[in-house]
Amino acid sequence: MALLIASILLALVFLVLFINEQRKKRVYSKYFDKIAISIGEEAGTPPLYIYERLRKRLEELEKKIADSERERKNVFTILNNITDPIIIARGDGTITFANIAGRDITRPGVEGRKVFEIIENYVLLEMFEKALQTGELQSGDVALNVDAETRHYDAKIVPIKFDEESERYIIVLHDTTKEKQLDKLRREFISNVSHELRTPLTSIHGYAEALLDDDLSNKELVRKFLAVIESESARMTRLINDLLDLEKLESGDAKFIFGPVEMCHVMDRVYNILEPLAEDYGVELQIECDEPKTVYGDLDRLVQLALNLVDNAVKYTSIKEAGEKKVVARCYEKENMIIFEVKDTGPGIPEDAQRRLFERFYRVDKARSRKVGGTGLGLSIVKMIAEKHNAKVTFESKVGEGTTFRVIFNKYTEDLKEQSEKSNEALQNNRK
Repeated sequence: MALLIASILLALVFLVLFINEQRKKRVYSKYFDKIAISIGEEAGTPPLYIYERLRKRLEELEKKIADSERERKNVFTILNNITDPIIIARGDGTITFANIAGRDITRPGVEGRKVFEIIENYVLLEMFEKALQTGELQSGDVALNVDAETRHYDAKIVPIKFDEESERYIIVLHDTTKEKQLDKLRREFISNVSHELRTPLTSIHGYAEALLDDDLSNKELVRKFLAVIESESARMTRLINDLLDLEKLESGDAKFIFGPVEMCHVMDRVYNILEPLAEDYGVELQIECDEPKTVYGDLDRLVQLALNLVDNAVKYTSIKEAGEKKVVARCYEKENMIIFEVKDTGPGIPEDAQRRLFERFYRVDKARSRKVGGTGLGLSIVKMIAEKHNAKVTFESKVGEGTTFRVIFNKYTEDLKEQSEKSNEALQNNRK
């Protein structure tokens, strides 16, 4: 009897366990049915199949996340390689990103800080504030102090709204410093040319008018007036020729015929041209070039370069009020370089004027320069011709003692000839 009761109790226990297990299966079945329906399958789909589908979905999701992260990094790489400063901020002014150029114009560690903390330009901050208030594109010109230098930027602030609660403000700064400088040079150039032409034209007009009003009986006076007209018209011709020459040199349209050039021959030609002028000005002109000194260049352009330097030296030495008036042009070799040197005993160049010496139309003493017929373009032309020959122009000067100009050339060799020909050929191909 006891055995029967024990058997019945054991059967009841197994029955309860079976019922619980069935309940679990029904619960699991409902759970898997819900999952199956959510992924587009029918109820009753085997759990193993559902698991496989979910595993594939998870792999696809992980790939999308990885692709998205890669794209995000690519975008930041692109932004970092843009040379214009770019700063991105939230609506509360917190900076979320600044590219390399953006970090260069601000303080270190800009991410996480406020725009108002790292930008010290009032105009740019006002533009940012207006963009926050209006949600509209803002643009304007701003000047920022970068590395102790004032740089000009065309600033744009672009609001981007993702949804009602998420927005970003992109600050883009395009550096216009060079354009501003070129525009300034253009205005100065027009002003200088106008002034340089106006002065001789005024003289010509005045003397021509005087001749028209005169009965022309005074031959001496007529000759004097005509001499002034001839001198001023020649001055205008020199100015225009120098301008055209400089423009051709800068644009690359000037023709250069390169070959071995003997600098002593160049100096002989310059001496023969300028010695009579030097004598008229009361300046002693000497040349020193005993042994052959060969460079690779254009003969006519090198004569032009030497003429400009020696002519300048003679004329500016002539205006010296007292003391020795002497110009020495010499050529010598040093450390495989050929150096053409022009040394004068003129008034010298003040230190504050030396940095502008090669600028167009710049003159140390405008009144004296016009007196000796200078156009203010000679040294600009010298510099351009030297650059075309891969040469360097240097100078040193002391007020009251004189000035020395040096043009440093590479000594002529067959290797140099080959390199120069390749360089010139590449330059011509680039222009095409």
